[in-house]
Amino acid sequence: MIDPIISTSAALALSVIFASAASHKLRHPSWFRRQVQEYELIPGLMVPAAAVALPVAELAIAAGLLWSTSRPYAGILAFLLIGAYALAIAINLARGRKDIDCGCSGPAMRQPLQPALLARNLLLAIVALCALLPMLDRPLGLLDNFVMIAAGTVLVLLYTTTDLWLANRPLLLKLSGEK
Repeated sequence: MIDPIISTSAALALSVIFASAASHKLRHPSWFRRQVQEYELIPGLMVPAAAVALPVAELAIAAGLLWSTSRPYAGILAFLLIGAYALAIAINLARGRKDIDCGCSGPAMRQPLQPALLARNLLLAIVALCALLPMLDRPLGLLDNFVMIAAGTVLVLLYTTTDLWLANRPLLLKLSGEK
């Protein structure tokens, strides 16, 4: 059993992250279709269907995380989808394909595959586990609601900062002369 503040904060953060991810995929469908194809993990005929199914699944997860009755199911789906994304990244890194864009940040910011993305996804999986664990049954006050929203916001900001750092890391290394 987990405190409702932790579970709800995690669910709120994941909901925003998944909705944002779905948003850039749905706003730029041809770009995302190319991203799915570049991973070379599914047959070419299935790429268009996968490019539509993934953001729809992300939206369903984002919505499901907002209600306590559907949160455990959405949390499991979030955990599985994060794991699938990590597996896709790991397979391509093992193939030596670091030059492809992970598709994590939308078309405006290219983010090459790198092992740090696996660590980021591991942390997201832990957040998903926090969202799906059964909650303690305790009354929540106004301060608890504020803390949940604030903690969820902090998690989203940490994720966004990490994502921006990972996307810009190769450029930063190049500018510093390390790579």
